[in-house]
Amino acid sequence: MALPPLVEPTGPLSPTETARLEQVRNLPQLRLPPIDELGHRRLAAARALVLGTSGLSAPAVRTLAAAGVGTIGLADVGPLDVDALVLATTTILTLSPDTAVTAHDEDLTAESAARILGGYDLVIDGSDLAPQPFLVGDTCATLGLPLVWGSVARGNAELSVFWSSPPRRSGQRSTRLRDFYGTDPDAAGAAAVPADPGVLGALRGQAGAILAAEAIRLITGTGEPLIGRVLTIDAESGRFDATVLPVAQPAPAGARIETDGAEPVPVAASVATATATATEE
Repeated sequence: MALPPLVEPTGPLSPTETARLEQVRNLPQLRLPPIDELGHRRLAAARALVLGTSGLSAPAVRTLAAAGVGTIGLADVGPLDVDALVLATTTILTLSPDTAVTAHDEDLTAESAARILGGYDLVIDGSDLAPQPFLVGDTCATLGLPLVWGSVARGNAELSVFWSSPPRRSGQRSTRLRDFYGTDPDAAGAAAVPADPGVLGALRGQAGAILAAEAIRLITGTGEPLIGRVLTIDAESGRFDATVLPVAQPAPAGARIETDGAEPVPVAASVATATATATEE
C-alpha cells in the first residue's frame, strides 16, 4: 500500500535542475522511477541522512543524487573517512549540482544522535553500526523518523524500512529495528559485523540502490515501501524473497529500553513521543 508523501513539495524546479533531470532520464545507467513533476519537487525539498560513505551507502548516495534529493547528509558512527567523504561529495555534486551536502564530522553517539538525525526527513543506514546496532534504530523510533535499513553479510543482503509512527489510516503498523533483531544487544552486535570482503561487489550495488529507491518511495508517496517486510537478496542463487517482519510482543508495563550507553528510556515515554510525532494523514 502506497503511503502519503513524506515531504511537502518545494516551489518550481530551477531551469538547471529541469535540464539535468531531462538528461538523467536519457541515461540508462541512471534511469529514474516514474515520478511526476510534483514528485521531483518533493525530492528537491527532501532532507535525507545517509550513514556511512562506503559499502551500501555509496550506491545509495549516487541514486539519491541522480533523483535530485535536495539535501543529503553524511555521517558515521566514528570519524568520517576523509577520502570517502570527498569522493561521495564529488559524486553528489557531479550528478546534481543543486543538491546541498552536509557532512557531520562528529561521532554519532547516544548524546549526539537525536540532534543530528532530528534535522532530516528520513535516515538511510547501510553502515552496520557495530558496536552500537540499536543506536540509530532507537533514535529514529523516538523521533518518529523512517529508517531505511540494509545489511550485507555472507553473500546475502537484507533490507527493510522501520517506522515507529507511520501516517494514521495508512494501513501500516509501527515497526522498529528491534523487531528484526529482537531486544538482545549481543545478538544484534554479532550480526552487525564489518563488511565482508568476500561479498560480491554487485550485491552491494543492488542493495544500496534499493535502499535509495525505498527512500524515494517514502518521499514521493509512490509504490509500496518495505515497512513490515524484510527483503533478502541471495547473491549465490539470484533470488529475491520478501518475508513479513514478526510482530513484536508488547513490553511489560514499566519496562525500559536500553539505548547502547544512553540512559534507559521508559517504554511508555518512548511510545508517547513516537505517537506525538505521528503524521496526521
